[in-house]
Amino acid sequence: MLMYRNRWVVGLAAPLVVALCCLSGVASAAGAPTVTVRIEGESGTLLPATKVTLNTPEPLSGCAATSVAAAINLAVGGNWDHGQPEKYSGDFTKTILGETHEFTHESDTWTAWVNYKLGSGICFELLSEGAEVLMVADHTPEPFYAPTVLPLVVSEAPASVQSGSTFSVKVSEIRTPPHAEAAPGSGEAVPAEGVTVSGGGASAVTGPDGVASLQLASTGVDTLRATKAGDAPSATFAVCVHDGNDGNCGTTAPASGVLGVMSPPAPGPYRGPFALVARLAGQLDGRVYRPGHGPRLLSGAVSSHSLVTSVELELRRDYRGRCYAWDGLRERFALARCGQGTPFQVATGGQFSYLLPSALPAGRYVLDVHARDVAGNTLALARGTSRTVFYVR
Repeated sequence: MLMYRNRWVVGLAAPLVVALCCLSGVASAAGAPTVTVRIEGESGTLLPATKVTLNTPEPLSGCAATSVAAAINLAVGGNWDHGQPEKYSGDFTKTILGETHEFTHESDTWTAWVNYKLGSGICFELLSEGAEVLMVADHTPEPFYAPTVLPLVVSEAPASVQSGSTFSVKVSEIRTPPHAEAAPGSGEAVPAEGVTVSGGGASAVTGPDGVASLQLASTGVDTLRATKAGDAPSATFAVCVHDGNDGNCGTTAPASGVLGVMSPPAPGPYRGPFALVARLAGQLDGRVYRPGHGPRLLSGAVSSHSLVTSVELELRRDYRGRCYAWDGLRERFALARCGQGTPFQVATGGQFSYLLPSALPAGRYVLDVHARDVAGNTLALARGTSRTVFYVR
């Protein structure tokens, strides 16, 4: 048997489908890397880029704890069919987060990309720190079973911009070489023309060089994305918008009541107030959710004048006079002193996401975002940005 692209095949005429099963007894790789998993369905994103740390025991028979399969399992909270092994033939993954692709119509399947290269098998391929896993709903026709839904990647974008100024975003499309489309590890980034980059009230289309020019008017952190019909959209990315030295994006706001022109900042990394700015995705603050409908995905972005090195979340719950804090290692609430929680790391860069394993029970919740940058700045807590309060009742 030959493992070709994402499944076991007998001969070259067999279809290529994402396979979970592998030979039993695969050893887990040492270490506990933090990786990103994103899942793009047929008509929309099923799971935005979500970071998981592969520090659990082997979650699935025959697959290592640092495999692509293990990362998917953690990211979706077990909400997929797992593709249970059936000796050497395999029962291949069909359903992820409720969306099914069975390879029974026009080679309808899931295609796995690892670091924007075609994966070599979600059970066999092991991940290292910072790896990116992308699962794409695809139609891979015979005879090569080549991917037809190609990923878009934002290769260049500024972290912060001046309000109203024009800035550029460069987008690439991952293509596969002719007649080798299904080969594991293949994939080449080329400039993507005709891609729409939009977000924050702005929109522009890339030219032949893959570059789009945009302007953002409102200050704060905007989330943008690159999309094109027939391609898998890019991951979302954040751009922080400031208006001069207004305190946003690491700029230094003038002291209250002081007139005149501020002196330019001293050379070197900025240290001081307003160095880091946080924004959660979605409107959580003050919201009341029905039981079973509370937010599961906690995501957002932290912008800094310097490189963000760590983002941590702290989630607290109080219910009927008792207080709880989320344990990020065991992924569950534990009794705690009221007002005290245990931060757990979710990212080593500016963008972060964390998927709770299940819907939140009834209670009052406080979610704090903690962050640090390379200059030693820490994120100050502020209601509505780095601190949100919401309810499930």
